Amino acid sequence: MELTGLSQSSKLTNSLIRLPGGRSDTMELTPLHQAVELLNRSKNVLICLPVQPSSDAIASGLGLFLTLEKLAKRARIVCSQFELPANHGFLPKSEAIEKELKNIRQFIISLDVSKVAVDELSYAIEGSKLNVFVTPKNGFYDAKDVSTSAGSYAYDLLVTVDAADLELLGELATNNAEFFYRVPILNIDHRAKNTNYGAVNLVDLTATSTSEIVFELVKALGFNVLDEQVATTLLTGIISKTKSFQTPNVTPRSLAVASHLIASGARREEIIDNLFQSKSLGTLKLWGRALARLQEKFNGRLVYSLLSEQDFAKADAREEDLPRVIDELIVNVPTAELVAVIYGRAGGITVLAGATTPIDLVRLFPGAKPHGAPNLVVWSAPYADLTAAEAGLVTIAEKLFRQ
Repeated sequence: MELTGLSQSSKLTNSLIRLPGGRSDTMELTPLHQAVELLNRSKNVLICLPVQPSSDAIASGLGLFLTLEKLAKRARIVCSQFELPANHGFLPKSEAIEKELKNIRQFIISLDVSKVAVDELSYAIEGSKLNVFVTPKNGFYDAKDVSTSAGSYAYDLLVTVDAADLELLGELATNNAEFFYRVPILNIDHRAKNTNYGAVNLVDLTATSTSEIVFELVKALGFNVLDEQVATTLLTGIISKTKSFQTPNVTPRSLAVASHLIASGARREEIIDNLFQSKSLGTLKLWGRALARLQEKFNGRLVYSLLSEQDFAKADAREEDLPRVIDELIVNVPTAELVAVIYGRAGGITVLAGATTPIDLVRLFPGAKPHGAPNLVVWSAPYADLTAAEAGLVTIAEKLFRQ
């Protein structure tokens, strides 16, 4: 079943909500209403972000996290191997994003005390073993009096944000497969390639960002939860995804949502300053070197640049500065569909690529094993030098544009 919108005109009948234990409920509700229903009846919610999340993913996840806290829900937000980008520290509660998933289920050791009462209880860890010592008041305990079981999960709802499939969550999903199977999932995304893996799929292809969808969800939960902090996070997601409303995917709806968020207290100037205007001198120098070597192929659909290790040294810049170069090219080269920077470092050749159209870059370069978000990936290129890597990129782009 593919769900494509959240507007009042979208209709959904007989939507199947998968619940723990295989039970299901059939509900005459839109995806948005189903999402509200799931959140309202849940007490412990885990928000999951994809590996190397985009600014939109971080912002929309935090916006939902803040909303759930205001609704007195117990919420956590987690992202495998997460490192907060330096220019995202202004986001409210950004420090709450955890790197790994812990304590999702208890292991229970049960002792039948119906015949023999307990006098003392203690434990000790000896080497690789945990020993539990139970002293009876009288008599003794036997092995048949002891049983073990798994407790219930610590969360009754999972919310995935900006993840087209569960693989993008990395170790969160692969290391906790049973958990992801047993607990209902609310899947929030705006990509056409979303596999609709959730119990409820809040997937809106007309939205410019996931933050825009979360705004609709917050609105449905009640406007009293939309405060300055929530508004700031969601506006950050929209501004980052539209490059401050300069990309072709900007819609009247996204502008209306942004206007409402600003009216609700979103700190627009702070967002713009952190995302686009706080550039170091080294970043600007590196940009200059990248722009001086800018090349295009296929009538401007592919735009790329080459940087050597010496370029980084002379600019006193870091690899972390390069995603902003991609953003700048996306905004200023309207014909570009695939933008890349190929650069050499001590460890070899690396390619950073971004897409302006719904291209899933992770799947476009499967042999390279790239990592990142679907529209911005990085990988180590198996080439001897920059020239060979350039030829490889052009070959892949040519196959893409012939489709």
